[in-house]
Amino acid sequence: MYHMINWFFLCSFLGYLLECVVLSWEYKRPVLDRGFGHGPFCIIYGFGAMGANLFLGPISDQPLLLYISSMSMATCMELVTAGVMIRLFGSFWWDYSKKKFNYKGIICLESSLGWGLLGIVYFRFLNAFLHGVAQLVPQRMEGFLAISLLCFYIVDFIYCIIERLRDSGNEETEPVIGRLSIRS
Repeated sequence: MYHMINWFFLCSFLGYLLECVVLSWEYKRPVLDRGFGHGPFCIIYGFGAMGANLFLGPISDQPLLLYISSMSMATCMELVTAGVMIRLFGSFWWDYSKKKFNYKGIICLESSLGWGLLGIVYFRFLNAFLHGVAQLVPQRMEGFLAISLLCFYIVDFIYCIIERLRDSGNEETEPVIGRLSIRS
C-alpha cells in the first residue's frame, strides 16, 4: 500500500512537471502554479495513472486500441474534473477556448490527441520506471514518506477547498476560467 501511495504521488509530481513544461513552452514564460494545492502535484495524473493501469493495462500491448482508449479516458477525466470544479467553484483551472475544435474551453482535439500519445509513452516507458523509482525508497522510510505525502496533501486540499469556496463568493476575486497561473 505504501509503495502505491508513493507511486501515486510520483505520477502526480511528473504530471505537475509536464504541465509546467508544456505551458511554459506554449506561453514563452514560466508557468509554475499548475496544481490545485500548494505542493508540486497534479493529482489528476496520479488518478489517471491508476485508471490507466486498471482499465487500460489489459490492452497495453495493442498500440492503436491503447491510443484511442487513452485519448478517450483522459478526455473524459477532463470533462468530469471540469464539471466538478464548475459545480464547486464556478470555474475550472485551464482554458482551451483559443484552440481549434474545443468544447466550452474544457476539452480540445489537440489535447485529446496528446493524451493518447501520453498513454502509449506511459505504458511503454514510464509505468515500469516510476514503479522502479518508488521501489528505491528504503523499506523503513516507505511508510513514513507515504503517510507524510498523504497527510500533507489532505491538509493542503482541505485548506484550498475552504480558501477557494471563500474566494468564490468574493466578487473582487479574479475569475478562474482561463487562468493559467502565468506569473510575470
